[in-house]
Amino acid sequence: MAGGIDKAYTGEALIKSVETKDRFGHPERIAPYYPSERLVESVKLARLLRRPLLLKGEPGCGKTRLAKAVAYEMYGDDYAQKYFEWNVKSTTKAKDGLYTFDYIQRLRDAQLEGQNQEIEKRSDRPENYIQYGELGRAFMASKEGAPAILLIDEVDKADIDFPNDLLLELDQTRFEVQEVKKQGLSKVITAEEKPIIFITSNDERELPPAFLRRCLFHFIDFPNPTIMDQIISSNFPELAGKVREEAIKQFYDLRQKMQEEANTEKKVATSELIDWVKILNTFDEKEILEKLESDDILFNQSLLKSKTDFTLHAKK
Repeated sequence: MAGGIDKAYTGEALIKSVETKDRFGHPERIAPYYPSERLVESVKLARLLRRPLLLKGEPGCGKTRLAKAVAYEMYGDDYAQKYFEWNVKSTTKAKDGLYTFDYIQRLRDAQLEGQNQEIEKRSDRPENYIQYGELGRAFMASKEGAPAILLIDEVDKADIDFPNDLLLELDQTRFEVQEVKKQGLSKVITAEEKPIIFITSNDERELPPAFLRRCLFHFIDFPNPTIMDQIISSNFPELAGKVREEAIKQFYDLRQKMQEEANTEKKVATSELIDWVKILNTFDEKEILEKLESDDILFNQSLLKSKTDFTLHAKK
């Protein structure tokens, strides 16, 4: 396996898209990622201090995609063996990231004891009913000199106690399976090397001070037109230059208008721009340039996501 802890993150591995495979062996395309110098520095500091890097920024700024970019730069096509993604929901509990225990299956097996020797052997071992979560799997995959990379995405979606419930495990990078302990046995999972942890937040609620003290912080600015031009060029290399320039210009004009209008409900972000350009790319250059000159924002169904925004911003 290439890469490891001694390999510094430079942000240069994904200057163009790559074709690789995910952890299940399915084909996967990883889009280009263009970090700022300060973001690269923040990643280096997080690795130096072995602390999670808390990322904030508006939608479309690249918070979620940084972790995979770092994993790919460190491990190349083997990245999927070391990359783990925990998508937090409103019902998520901290323990879910470590493991879950299948009580129902164990009860079913216990009821069948004496009828099937194989089931009886399985039910005698409580560890057979453990399913590890993304945090637990990252601990197990993180080896000395070859740390795992973990993304905890949208940490502020869960219950207010969720971040504090992670503190001990994030500090010690170890946990014990309590259901096995109750049987008088021991099942302790300890990471050989602290994983590199990225945590994203959309500022939906304040995070606890104790949690913040344990993190480094970085605010990712929304991509400027130069970076956005690189993103669009990488995703649509066949797109005519004049179309790309006009599309990006109109996109930023719309964003500026939305920022100035207090009643705007959702500003356009990178995902909307990519969808929009994908539509534009189905026309030839001359035809689409003529269409882009109209007073209405062309194909605004992909850009404007509410009736209010349509009323306010459908025209240039």
